[in-house]
Amino acid sequence: MATAHGHTRREPAAVTLLLAEPAAVIGGDEAESAAKLFKALSDPVRIRLVSLIRHSPGGEACFCDLAEDFDMPQPSLSHHLRVLVTAGILARERRGTWSWYSLIPESLGRLEALLRPGGPLADRHAPMTDTGRR
Repeated sequence: MATAHGHTRREPAAVTLLLAEPAAVIGGDEAESAAKLFKALSDPVRIRLVSLIRHSPGGEACFCDLAEDFDMPQPSLSHHLRVLVTAGILARERRGTWSWYSLIPESLGRLEALLRPGGPLADRHAPMTDTGRR
């Protein structure tokens, strides 16, 4: 738009400021730790176990209660729980003859930090498609 003196006046433009640092590239140790967590969660039984334990009263569940939700032999269920404990996703406490399991929130928090928008493994503003995929 021209002014009375013949100068061109510019229209204001919107500016977006990035106030946070971009996510850092994952280092070798962090990648190794994350891979162990992802691997432990790469089985549908283990994902169900984490969900059941997370939503149990008091945030903990007894093996005896978990066994009722799975149609599998006790050694197989014990194996899945042991994988989750070894990965640092679940804590195990013996009470008498039973084992009680609870979630270790920091482990899933580390994965959340990697996967959240703008994190090292996710685009800041990845658009969703009609199919729900990025």
